Amino acid sequence: MEYRVAIPHCYTWMAAGNKKLYIEYIKGYIKSSHPGLKPVRVEGRYVICIKEG
Repeated sequence: MEYRVAIPHCYTWMAAGNKKLYIEYIKGYIKSSHPGLKPVRVEGRYVICIKEG
């Protein structure tokens, strides 16, 4: 099952166009705010996650 998690908009301006940094921010956000979920892909303003384990 996939879960859609909204990405906080502040990560967009914090990354300032650096796609690699943006992805790292998203990974860190999911790890700290949604433990047990693993990010799979980004779709617009959402990150699609699956359950780990």
